[in-house]
Amino acid sequence: MAKPIQGNREELIRDLSRRVAADAPEWTDDSDRDPGVTLVQLFAFLTESLLDRGGLSAEGRAHLRDVLARLERADDVGCSDGTLTRNRYLFGKLMSVADFEQEQSYLRAKHRRHNRLLHGVGIVSGLEVTPETGKAGGDRVIVSPGVAIAPDGEELVVCDPVSLDVCVGPAVCYVTLILAERSVDPTIDDEPTRVEESAEVGASDDVASGQLAIARLKLDGGAWRLDPGFRPPRVA
Repeated sequence: MAKPIQGNREELIRDLSRRVAADAPEWTDDSDRDPGVTLVQLFAFLTESLLDRGGLSAEGRAHLRDVLARLERADDVGCSDGTLTRNRYLFGKLMSVADFEQEQSYLRAKHRRHNRLLHGVGIVSGLEVTPETGKAGGDRVIVSPGVAIAPDGEELVVCDPVSLDVCVGPAVCYVTLILAERSVDPTIDDEPTRVEESAEVGASDDVASGQLAIARLKLDGGAWRLDPGFRPPRVA
């Protein structure tokens, strides 16, 4: 008889089973002979082994944290746009601001879902990242023009080269993209009448929810260099 699984590994198995069940309602875990249960136990064992390895290098621990963070972000996204709601028009219906906003939200959600499910998430073209070390004013990176699809399906378009400062402090720095919205064209009463959309390029030591990481830089001998082990997602 197999030895019962105890401690951290048991908690990992329960957590992994809950995650799988959330995406696969037909999932069952009532038998240790089930191949799916065996795989979950295997992944839990490997994760526990990696976490308990005293000799794991700093780079290895950082890579493991990066993988776990990516899994957490993927788990948070879920399927929030599985059911959409649109306006139903009829004669005599009084249209409010909320109705028009609902119409915009519906069309935008449909478009984002189309991009994400039919095309994918990642860089479409361009967006090359080039570090500039030793320049006046500190270390910087240059991001070339290009197009990408964000994790939520938004289109991110960078029309001109962007120059920005590299992170200060951490030994790892991500170059990211995210959709930025800005209210413009105010009325006499200073009420904005338009919303301007653009792709915002940033640099930070972490990748926040909604951001698309297009490069990872590491300090190497006091200079920032592209991490060859990082492969940004690309749209086929």
